[in-house]
Amino acid sequence: MIKQERVFRGTDRPIRKGSIVNEVLKTDDYSIFRLSKFNRNVIFRKEMLKQAEEGFIAPIIVNEKMIVIDGQNRLLHSKEAGVPVEYIIKEGLTEDDIVRMNTVQKPWSLTNYIEAFANQGLNEYEKLIDLINRKLSSVTNTIQFAVDYPTARQMGSEVIKTGDFQFYNYDKTIEFLHYSERFRKHTKTPKRARVESALYELFRLKEFDQKRLIEKVIQTGIAEDIKIKDPKHTEALKMLLDSYNQKLNVESNKFISYHITSYGTIVIDSDRQDWTRKKTAVSAVE
Repeated sequence: MIKQERVFRGTDRPIRKGSIVNEVLKTDDYSIFRLSKFNRNVIFRKEMLKQAEEGFIAPIIVNEKMIVIDGQNRLLHSKEAGVPVEYIIKEGLTEDDIVRMNTVQKPWSLTNYIEAFANQGLNEYEKLIDLINRKLSSVTNTIQFAVDYPTARQMGSEVIKTGDFQFYNYDKTIEFLHYSERFRKHTKTPKRARVESALYELFRLKEFDQKRLIEKVIQTGIAEDIKIKDPKHTEALKMLLDSYNQKLNVESNKFISYHITSYGTIVIDSDRQDWTRKKTAVSAVE
């Protein structure tokens, strides 16, 4: 039987094995470090500042050019706290490793991807992060409206991660987000992601009268329903359609025609405006 060697033999002194690969250094000269456009934005938090003051357990990792590969949060919190930072130089690492290491430690959010590409100077991402920072809508909904796919979340998310994102119609995205804001203000309803997606489907129609919908949502009491519950997308879409069409003759140029299939799918028969995508999907019951 092979006898296993114990690493600790009842003493506080550890037995060193192997060779020293990377030496841990310490400095309070923060100017020697370089941040990359791929580093995530840092949000200062009290708990992180407290950890910095007590001393982070893990040193930050930089390459031979002193570009921070991992640990920009620890670096900037240490700088804010005015304490030295420990670091390891690992030669050969590149900016590609920043995404890899951050993904392993904590998956990137859509906002992280948008910020990273915006930091590279990609104009479409710069405009998108500006919209997100205005907090007119959720990140996911803003992306969906930007690519003109109000019910296909996965499609918008995937294009964000590739660096190929482009607004389908930037001006219309802005116009809708402001209309959605007015809708909530006048109806006194809270932000509801699925209600907003349904609202966007109506916004794209030629027959749609923005003012009429707001008035009808208030008059029919739909606003109160939205306040107390968060309807699913299909339910919200039907609520808005029926409210909008109330007391409208089917021959009216404002009437929005739709039907429900045997599968419970809502199909809007009215034409979309010229600036929007062609009909590629329908709204299924959730």
